[in-house]
Amino acid sequence: MSLKLTQFRNLVIGVFAIAICLHFISISDIFHYHWTTQPKSAETSQIPQRNDITKRDIKQESQVKQQNGTLNVSTDQELINYLAKYLDVIWTVKDDPHYNTEHILFLKNTGPKRISQTDWKIYFSQTSILNPNLKNINDSYPKNVAVGEDQNFILTLVSGSLYCIYPRNSFFIFFEAGRKIKFPLRATKLQRSRTNSFPNWYVVGSKSKPQIIESTKGENLNFVKPFGSQLTSKERYTINYNHTDLKGTHKYVVPSPEEIVVMSNKTIILKPEEWTIQTSAEFPNEVMYLADALKVKVATTPSLNKVIKLVKGKLIFKNTKSAESDEAYELKIDGISTEIQITATTGHGVFNGVQTLLSMADNIQGSGPIILNSVTIKDRPRFKYRGVMLDVARNFHPKETIFKLLDVMAMYKLNKFHFHLSDDEGWRLEIPDIPELTQLGSKRCHDESETLCLMPSFGSRPNIDDQGPGFYNISDYREILKHANQRHIQVIPEIDMPSHMRAALKSISLRASHKGTPRDQYKMTDKTDGNNYRSAQGYNDNIANPCRDGLYAFVDTVIRTVVEAHKDIQPLTLFHFGGDKIPKPALQGMKCKDNKTDLMQLFIQRFFQKKQFTNVSFGAWEDSFLKPDKSPYAIESMENIAQENRSVFAFVYQEENKALFKLANSGYKVINSPDSLYHFDHPYNKDTDERGSKWATEFINTKMVFAFDPLQGKDGYGELKKPENIVGVQAHTWTGLVQTTDQLEYMMFPRLIAFAERAWHHAASWHETNNVTDMERDWIEFINHLVYKEFPKLDKLNVHYRIPPPGAIIKDGKLHVNTYYPGMTIEYSVNNPGQTKQWYKVTGDETLSEPIILRTLSTDGKRHSKEIELDRSIW
Repeated sequence: MSLKLTQFRNLVIGVFAIAICLHFISISDIFHYHWTTQPKSAETSQIPQRNDITKRDIKQESQVKQQNGTLNVSTDQELINYLAKYLDVIWTVKDDPHYNTEHILFLKNTGPKRISQTDWKIYFSQTSILNPNLKNINDSYPKNVAVGEDQNFILTLVSGSLYCIYPRNSFFIFFEAGRKIKFPLRATKLQRSRTNSFPNWYVVGSKSKPQIIESTKGENLNFVKPFGSQLTSKERYTINYNHTDLKGTHKYVVPSPEEIVVMSNKTIILKPEEWTIQTSAEFPNEVMYLADALKVKVATTPSLNKVIKLVKGKLIFKNTKSAESDEAYELKIDGISTEIQITATTGHGVFNGVQTLLSMADNIQGSGPIILNSVTIKDRPRFKYRGVMLDVARNFHPKETIFKLLDVMAMYKLNKFHFHLSDDEGWRLEIPDIPELTQLGSKRCHDESETLCLMPSFGSRPNIDDQGPGFYNISDYREILKHANQRHIQVIPEIDMPSHMRAALKSISLRASHKGTPRDQYKMTDKTDGNNYRSAQGYNDNIANPCRDGLYAFVDTVIRTVVEAHKDIQPLTLFHFGGDKIPKPALQGMKCKDNKTDLMQLFIQRFFQKKQFTNVSFGAWEDSFLKPDKSPYAIESMENIAQENRSVFAFVYQEENKALFKLANSGYKVINSPDSLYHFDHPYNKDTDERGSKWATEFINTKMVFAFDPLQGKDGYGELKKPENIVGVQAHTWTGLVQTTDQLEYMMFPRLIAFAERAWHHAASWHETNNVTDMERDWIEFINHLVYKEFPKLDKLNVHYRIPPPGAIIKDGKLHVNTYYPGMTIEYSVNNPGQTKQWYKVTGDETLSEPIILRTLSTDGKRHSKEIELDRSIW
């Protein structure tokens, strides 16, 4: 009997224990569900303090297993595909009066299932340093930082601008269907543009392929909510108010010529089938170029009339103080003798005359005869060096885009193409002796080991065949050289070193791991050099050690390859080695057997000792040539430079260094390219919808470029004693925020045309006297010429220049509109969301009773500006 009682008692105790367990599990589930789905109070939703997670926390497995209502997946890939399809990403920006900015990231599970698995990570790019801590944010980069309302996710910086966010195993329970998780974050830099966020966030698991999150795909950035200052139609109207429409152009050509004389009222009617170009022994290439452009036959025997002649001869200008130029030309269009003659001493001069003729002969309507006025133009450039720098390392642009850019550069007499071929995020030129540079360094994909490719950056996609990868093989590069050379444009390749070398260093590490290759041949750094630094772009592994011989073996191989590629097309005479933005802690941590204290000076000296490249001059960003106290290094200390009559070109861009005059006075050949005026990766205005970075200034509009005098000094610059050493100017387009050709052309044009005007033509009447009235008059003539002559030419070339949204107000009951570039067509539509828009041309007689939206059209009517609402405050 006692045995039965004992068994019964044990049974009761067991049942009771099971009931208690089930009760507590239920309570726990309800408790957790309540706190993860209900809105938090203002007090509990405060942004948490930074909480660094230990390795123990990260590795700890979840003790809670939720089964009911979870997403049951047969493979890891099914989970990733679900997240990519149903995860709604929302990025918001809330400005405050301080330097830091509050960002709020929302992740919403819009699908039908609850997620309990934790083997998934989200990767995304962001240019500023992110951190959840509100109070003590600084330049420390986040590594395993707890984020989220319940601190149940981890945020970490992968490298550069690439971040990762993923569930924190010991805290993450489940992600309920319909739930929105909030991640308050802080950034060390103000996000002043929607385009400072990047598309193509992706999700991946440890055993699955990455997938782009659908809600972040594409360049429209719909997941980034509007924020900050957006220009109203009234503000735009005020900006454009004095931009008078002259109903046509008074200018013959841009850039403006030095001398122009109208010969008579007699015009020339140029019908290609009736005209010939006389062959020229001195200028055969220019003859063929012009014949192809005008579709005119080349004649070997002289003709008495209706002939175009290219003649070698000396020119005399009225202004005898200006230096002679081998690019000078004279264009004479004689309506009486029906003859056109271009005279110059060189092929480059003739080519410039050809470009002026083609600009004047361009038939905007596209049909019918070409009518030319009888004029004589004598012309020459203000600066020998009129350059355009294009970065193809951060985002690759194919050779076809380069060809089109070179064509437009030639139209506007820009003669130097600075080709930025390498950076941390990509290596873009084939070096046959080091194939790893393009096998790995030209590709981006999701590969945490970075042995197949570099990790994504700037919104590039995670799959290796998608956007981001790309390089020019030797054949491609030689095609570019030929295209440029035919247009008298010098190609100046840049390989950035010893900083900005991450793509190269990763490639060399891969090479060292291969069997059968010399492991130390190109060794440029190792663990003993340290990584206690962060570059401006967020890397701590992108700098080569100037004390290591492998760096100079690498330099030899690369430059030798470039020299060989140029040899029979356009001999290399100027090579740019970068040399900018090296963090001080990086060089201080480098191991150096020579105990050198100034490693940058050591690098320059060893670089210039390369005797096998005695015909090549070298250039670099100004950082390379300035000591820590901002005074220039003496050129005499650079071995093999002064002795061989080579030049050192300093590309000056940082205005805070006040180095423009100092470097010129010290004997450097200076290229002026101020970051606050000539860096076209910046937006056109302060509107937060405008594409562009704001690292140097808030915006750069076309008028700022037009009005700037490149020889103008500022307070603290001192006296310019050797003005002849400021040999040119250069416009830059960095492409971190520029993924497509359309975006590239938007950022460059029409600012590049204003730059070309200043690079070629010296507006002495107002540059030397600061006469604002004269400047404003020239500006109005210039922007009218853009609309009535240059924009139609760009439309025919399919160049997607920026079309500015219109300004608009209601005055005396009627709609008044204008545009930044006067004379462009403006349309409006009634603003009825959800309905098909019907667009009408603004005539000036509209009396409106409903809200409307407006847009500006390109001169061919095929494209339009951003659409804007009529400012409701003026109704």
